[in-house]
Amino acid sequence: MLVKRGAEAELRRTEFLGRPAIEKHRVSKAYRLEVLDDALRGSRIRHEARLMSEARAAGVAVPILYDVNLVENKIIMEFIDGPTAKDVLDKGGPAAMKVARGIGEIVGRLHRAGIVHGDLTTSNMIVRDSRIVMIDFSLGGKDDGAEARGVDLHLLKEGLGSAHARAASYYREALRGYRETMGKAADEVMAKVKEIESRGRYT
Repeated sequence: MLVKRGAEAELRRTEFLGRPAIEKHRVSKAYRLEVLDDALRGSRIRHEARLMSEARAAGVAVPILYDVNLVENKIIMEFIDGPTAKDVLDKGGPAAMKVARGIGEIVGRLHRAGIVHGDLTTSNMIVRDSRIVMIDFSLGGKDDGAEARGVDLHLLKEGLGSAHARAASYYREALRGYRETMGKAADEVMAKVKEIESRGRYT
């Protein structure tokens, strides 16, 4: 069953050895040479699978990878059942503040491991048993520079602002969690976020 169709991939509900699963298939692009298209899709599948494995090793909850199929350019992974962080934040209250702080802690863990997610929207976080599971690493990468981390945090702030009425409170709470995880290194990243925002104002 098709769950979502994006520009680069399709997500389908499926089963893997009797377990509920999600199949992520990187779709072919007719405008690319077939050999190049296959190589590119395979490379992106491998890259995403590697980032998910490294994120798990860094203490971030991600779906379990069941199968990485480089012939058909697809990943089969655990289906995560639960509301998105967006749904929880929309309801407000203490649970929402706890999730906001948890988001910051998770981003801190990723950054500490040299991973940037690249698409930090609250729709890419699922809350299962009060734990946040991070999904969709397709725009992620390896970069431990302040600029890349600053862009990641800026995207989180923008995402909160566009989706949530209490965005400012949630972002403040996320920064608390981020600082707790990153320690002193958080200062440089937060300063970079302000610099990125000032660039946007004067361009």
